[in-house]
Amino acid sequence: MPIWPEPEIGDTLESYSKRLAEDLSSEEPTVIGGASFGGIVALHVAKYLNPLAVILIGSVRRPSELPRYARLARCLKPLVAWLPTRLLQRCSTPLASRGMAKRFPHLSGLARQFQHCNPVVFKWSLSRILDWNSVEPLECPVFQIHGDRDHVLPIGNTSPTQVVAGGGHVISLTHAGEVNAFIRSVQDRFSGEQGNHG
Repeated sequence: MPIWPEPEIGDTLESYSKRLAEDLSSEEPTVIGGASFGGIVALHVAKYLNPLAVILIGSVRRPSELPRYARLARCLKPLVAWLPTRLLQRCSTPLASRGMAKRFPHLSGLARQFQHCNPVVFKWSLSRILDWNSVEPLECPVFQIHGDRDHVLPIGNTSPTQVVAGGGHVISLTHAGEVNAFIRSVQDRFSGEQGNHG
């Protein structure tokens, strides 16, 4: 899993994805993917890498699948720069505790992810979600796994390939076995093609 590079000043989703694709470029045809906003980035990176397939984990395929609150909040994008991210990360510590993980696994998983994110990348990502308005059609197939209790990106707005029963937004943490099996099943579909190009 590559480390998310910090965006450069003025980076759009497209310019960031193009630079990320250059870092990931390989002679070997491959399957790429991402979770949540990472899935959105993967859709844009795919244009430059021409992968065998794209895997979305708790993500969406197009801007129209974003929840209504995200579309309504677009006018608030200028305020993102003022978010006290580090303070919010510290405040989320109780939610990330083991006790909360047992009682509220979805909420605790979100808190843990938020605690470990880079504040610069977080603010940039949030802004890019708010101004995301298009994605080019891909020549490769897109495979999507989604939790049926995802309240961040509700399943009712999208049409996943596989549904994780009881899964929230961070299914890669709460339902790792199902997610890993899904990834393997997609990779297995293209294992012959990867070998033929090797």
